[in-house]
Amino acid sequence: MGRLRHHAHAVHLLELHRLAEPDPVWSQPGLGPATCAVSGVARAGHLHRTRGHDAAQPGPRVCGGSNRRDRGRDTGHPLPRLRRHHPVRGISLRLLGLRAALDSRFAGVVSARDDRLNRWLRLGLQTGFGLALLWLWLRTVSLPEILSHARVHSWWVIAVMLLLALTTSVIRARRWLILLRPLAPVGMVRAFAMNAGASLLNYVLPIRSGDAARYWWLWRRHRVPSGSALATIVIDKSCDLAGVAIVLGGLSVVASTGVVSAPRGLFGAAALAILLLAAVFGTAVLGPRIAGSARIRRRLPPSVAAGMAGQAFAFRAVARGLWTPRVVGRLAVLTGIALVIDAFNFSLLFWALGVSVPTLKAMAAYPALLLAFAVPAGPGYVGSLEVAGSLVLGGGLGLGSSVAAGAIVLYHAITAGYSLVLGLLGLLLVGGKRRAKAGGPRRIAVFHCGFTYAGGGERLVIEEVLGLRRRGYEVECYAPTVDASRCYPDLIGQVRVKTFLPQLPRWFPFREAVQMAATSLLMPLYAWRFRGVDAIVGCNQPSAWIAWWAARLMDVPYVVYLNQPNRLVYPRNIDRQTGWISNADYRLLAAVVLRATRFVAWADLRSIQEADLLLVNGNYIGDIIRKTYRKAAVDCPAGCHVASSGFPLPVESRFSGGLTINGYPIRRPYVLLTNRHYPQKRFDLAIRAMAEVRKKHPRAQLVVPGPATSHTASLNSLVAELGMDDAVLFLGPISEDELQSLYAGAAVYVYPAPEEDFGMGVIEAMAKGVPVVAWNQAGPTVTVAPGTGHLAEPLDVADYAAGITRLLDRPAENQTTGEHAFEWARRFD
Repeated sequence: MGRLRHHAHAVHLLELHRLAEPDPVWSQPGLGPATCAVSGVARAGHLHRTRGHDAAQPGPRVCGGSNRRDRGRDTGHPLPRLRRHHPVRGISLRLLGLRAALDSRFAGVVSARDDRLNRWLRLGLQTGFGLALLWLWLRTVSLPEILSHARVHSWWVIAVMLLLALTTSVIRARRWLILLRPLAPVGMVRAFAMNAGASLLNYVLPIRSGDAARYWWLWRRHRVPSGSALATIVIDKSCDLAGVAIVLGGLSVVASTGVVSAPRGLFGAAALAILLLAAVFGTAVLGPRIAGSARIRRRLPPSVAAGMAGQAFAFRAVARGLWTPRVVGRLAVLTGIALVIDAFNFSLLFWALGVSVPTLKAMAAYPALLLAFAVPAGPGYVGSLEVAGSLVLGGGLGLGSSVAAGAIVLYHAITAGYSLVLGLLGLLLVGGKRRAKAGGPRRIAVFHCGFTYAGGGERLVIEEVLGLRRRGYEVECYAPTVDASRCYPDLIGQVRVKTFLPQLPRWFPFREAVQMAATSLLMPLYAWRFRGVDAIVGCNQPSAWIAWWAARLMDVPYVVYLNQPNRLVYPRNIDRQTGWISNADYRLLAAVVLRATRFVAWADLRSIQEADLLLVNGNYIGDIIRKTYRKAAVDCPAGCHVASSGFPLPVESRFSGGLTINGYPIRRPYVLLTNRHYPQKRFDLAIRAMAEVRKKHPRAQLVVPGPATSHTASLNSLVAELGMDDAVLFLGPISEDELQSLYAGAAVYVYPAPEEDFGMGVIEAMAKGVPVVAWNQAGPTVTVAPGTGHLAEPLDVADYAAGITRLLDRPAENQTTGEHAFEWARRFD
């Protein structure tokens, strides 16, 4: 457009800002045009803006800082984005009328005080008018007759009506979300809450107070430019009004053909709906021309002309951005579905009262009743809804005056109660502070799949939570299930893990599986718990899925940390060979996943790809995750605590003497293995390798701490079969101090898992200066550097045993290797 080739939509938005955004100077109380006479002063509508972007960029500061009110202002920030200016004063939104006074430059014409006075005067007049209508209505039918015909005969129908009303509220929230998505990252719960809260305010104060509240929430909380916020509200209102107008107009056309008889008032209702819709669209189309006409400007107050132009530019700018066949189609479908459900819901009113009214006839009368909510009325629509309802039900449906009065009173009570309950809930949710407190600690919620075993994944999350707290963050940790007696009892108390839902009793069958499934499926019901956090970290599945739900519903950014891809969806070869036989709960989950593979795969992919940031446990598994999920990721490997000095312990301390843990006497030198007792970890390979080592070092022992699983029994059977009862010690659960003592005193650390993604035990052993023996594949290829241990040929037990034997044969070489391992471990500290 023009010689500068600006995009028309961007120009609309620029002009929209000029009309809608407050002037950083004019909005100051007591300041006028004489405050800054320099032509280069930054004003609303004169700020430097980037092409195609609707965020204002401040121009150079020219005014001096002599005025006390203006000191401390930082003009180096984009004003509309960071809201450095004072809020707009005297905003009046009349979305179905002709005025939207948004430009603060007309404060001299219509002051904020006068505007508030006008609004309250209007509310008083509407209240008086509503009470007068109620008094006249009560003169047509007696109150006892009304109450007798408002008696409910079927309460279950009332419950169905409330459920259907909730359904249409969700549908309209989804429509509202479609309008907001191009402007702000608003989630479904926030959109629903804004609609519910606004509906309550509109119900209590029918001066478009709810629409003003929606405008305010968008402008102040979500940084949506004021004109764009106004436009989305206008379009949202227009959808319902257009649906009503189309239905009433269609019924009028059908009735005019003589196919059906037209109920009384149908043509008048259709005409009113069309006129209201024409007022909205007419303002959008003709507003700029009317406001720009010299003849009109002389006849209209400046505030009215500016309001018409502001609403017109806002409507046209955002409408053009949203006017695509796909978006329009979605808005139309959602509006139509909501209107049909609402109309059917209205027909259920007569079922509840025991009044015989044809369903289709009752549904056809409903759009005419909706017009009572579109015209000025008193608080709670008292009086106007009773009169309109009696006319529609009496004239349109042919009901007696007392029956129609009783029905409309019951309908009024249901809608009022529903609006009150849902509106209060909406105000609670929309009022939550998402933005971090200025200068205060940031709040982070960390999700993990469960704390039921003392493994590397659990240890990583524990260290993550404690580390973030040490850095000054407020961190809360959540999991579907927690068993403090089985998962690092010395550390789990410091984390103070909370469960998403109340814990089931221990005797409950498949307790862990049920809790994990319930937590994943019921997330929308408890997402409100996370409305005050600044970020969410989901560690592995289903935590990433839960974080995805919370982020979408509560407008919270989320990060996903993956140790591995979802093994139920992307199993390794070792997983296919062994299966999930170590835990009955996992077997149940695996069986469910196999029957819902498509959904689980979609949910897994969606929750990972839409994360604001993806962190992975090292570059080996990171490359696999990037390829699997087709998303960039940041290498963030697990860490360990490395002392400044003192490791490895002297050779004499690690190759002589002994200790006792859990009643088991341990002889030095011993070989240490710390991992979950799962078949994927292939402890059997380490046990068979120790059988070879024992041929040269008959006193050597393999020490295996950790809680037993169903797989431990099969390992004990192998030990007995090989005659190594004294050589392999399963210590059971041990304390953190005992674990660190075992690490420090070990001669060799072995890691027999052939397809491990990372292996925290490897770097924890090296942090104590202990050489490592592992396979030359998967995670250890990243964690075990040359000179820090021995990487055997994959699944070659003889080579594996040779590496252990060599490190036991040569204590001096063992010590040197341990020193190299200790230094290498520092990069993971």
